[in-house]
Amino acid sequence: MAGDWFRAIDPIRRAFERGSRGTVLGEPGRLIARLPDALGGDQKQWSLLAAPAKGKEGFFALLQVKAHFLMLPKRIVEFLSDSSSVSFSETAPVRGAGADTQPEESFFSGNSVELHIPAAADGLVWAGHDLGREPLAAQGGYQILDIIYHELTHSLWWLRESADADIQKLWDDGVRAYTPAVAESGTQLPPTVSFTEASAYYVGDRISRWCTALSRLNTLLLAPPADRAQLETELHLLAAQYDADVQVYGTVYLGPPSTGFQKIREPALSDKLRAGINEKILDGLPLTERFDDTPLAGLRASLLAR
Repeated sequence: MAGDWFRAIDPIRRAFERGSRGTVLGEPGRLIARLPDALGGDQKQWSLLAAPAKGKEGFFALLQVKAHFLMLPKRIVEFLSDSSSVSFSETAPVRGAGADTQPEESFFSGNSVELHIPAAADGLVWAGHDLGREPLAAQGGYQILDIIYHELTHSLWWLRESADADIQKLWDDGVRAYTPAVAESGTQLPPTVSFTEASAYYVGDRISRWCTALSRLNTLLLAPPADRAQLETELHLLAAQYDADVQVYGTVYLGPPSTGFQKIREPALSDKLRAGINEKILDGLPLTERFDDTPLAGLRASLLAR
């Protein structure tokens, strides 16, 4: 079954890689393109897609084409997919736990990681199915992408010595900037842990903002409010939330006898580090820009011109 699935998905994946074709904004004549039926646009395909995507090869293959369609980063996906040091599981690391990245260090074989993302395949299959088809409230099932990219960032840092020199320099700059780092309780935090969490939360936040804005604009395009003032208010709030300023990112597990998870109090994630993450992890995509500098502004203009 998995072999048939890969044979079916490969032509779609190759087509997606040609320019902007196959992206959420790359279908002529449509403001927001529909996710192809064979990649989850058709609900009848969900179980067929999810089954092979519960393993590493299927998961990363599906993530790559979903990332292309939704205009999300692909280099980090390709790097981890190609790495023999990465394994993937939908099993929770411990009973009742959420997503986690478990690093391992071996003198003989080097660093490796095991990604644990419960329900990743089902959530990934669903993501994007609403676009161009139906209005969905709130985030519309995109939270799984925030979680996935958060964990991918953890994995990237652990395997950074296998990445390019720019990633390694970004890591060194980040650890230096987070020396020292302090939790809300005043506890001093390890700089490596602090930068890892801060950058992972930032990456997930940019992914979440982009997908949430797309989903909300899709809802307004398909089912706009009758009242013009309400539409203008909703669009204003959408842009304001997308551009909302967050200075400090990250939550760190302190463990007993401390108080469990605590937010990082300082330092803020600097503009320099954001720029580096935007370029080297987020591929310099529109989701790294302010609302008015992205194609989202064009969707807003289309709504207001009706």
